[in-house]
Amino acid sequence: MIPGLIRPILLSFLLILSILPAPASSQKRTIALTFDDLPLAPKADDLAAVRRVNEALLRVLAERKVPAIGFVNEGKLQVTGERDARIAVLQQWLDAGQALGNHTFSHWSLRDTPLQAYEDDVLHGEVVTRQLLERRGGKPALYFRHPFTATGPTPEVKAAFEGFLQARGYVIAPFTVENADYMFQTLYADARSRGDAPGAARVRTAYLGHTEAVLAFCEGLSREMFGREIAQILLLHDNELNADALATLLDRLAARGYGFVSLDTALGDEAFRTPDRFVGNFGPSWLHRWRVALGLPSRMRDEPDPPQWVLDGYKALTEH
Repeated sequence: MIPGLIRPILLSFLLILSILPAPASSQKRTIALTFDDLPLAPKADDLAAVRRVNEALLRVLAERKVPAIGFVNEGKLQVTGERDARIAVLQQWLDAGQALGNHTFSHWSLRDTPLQAYEDDVLHGEVVTRQLLERRGGKPALYFRHPFTATGPTPEVKAAFEGFLQARGYVIAPFTVENADYMFQTLYADARSRGDAPGAARVRTAYLGHTEAVLAFCEGLSREMFGREIAQILLLHDNELNADALATLLDRLAARGYGFVSLDTALGDEAFRTPDRFVGNFGPSWLHRWRVALGLPSRMRDEPDPPQWVLDGYKALTEH
């Protein structure tokens, strides 16, 4: 072999190894599933869709014995004549042994909402969820996830809000893996609304492929930062695409060697004791946030983007 070719061939070989699934039998990897925007994302106007999507998600989770947590926007419960039916959907999550958390009432962003108004919205958004959790008994952890995962535009706002959450007994729910499912959902819903079954299938296939690409990146990033693969926390949304793709997604995760754990268990990983020193108007993975505290260069630009046709399609459908 020509010596000058050895290094690029070796690097290519190592790259291939890094993205191959781990043997399913090893179960050395663990991941927690979290779903934002209950009872349905992005909108919850159609009660039949709310019921259908949540029943499908819960059925797959039950069949696979996978724990999960859903983060609730209680503003979506307040529909005249439907409030009890929508609360019943949240009760179904608890009856299925799953957890619930607070995602604010209105899904405002802390990046552009005055702190006092944002805190009031958190309080407004916990009324039903706290009652449901208390009825179940015990003292479960109260988890909060920031809408848009925006944790504060300045150090002062971030610190003040974290103090507020702590005083209310909340634990912030971080995430390490995010797959832009909201973009794929927009294209998926559009294709289905037009009766374009091949188009919807194309979106679904691309979504699953992108999820694996992001997982491979995050697995490698955690090895770089901690010398091992940490417990991952996957941010998903309560939507039609995930209801239809969840079984296959779980198969893909299992093929990569993942065992499914609760958010409580994932947060027991020592990596989650790393301080979050990131401040900004957007909400990256905690893997990126921790790099600030660890004094490491940013890798945000290296994270895989969805396919260009998905980015273009999402932009076309959401620009007004």
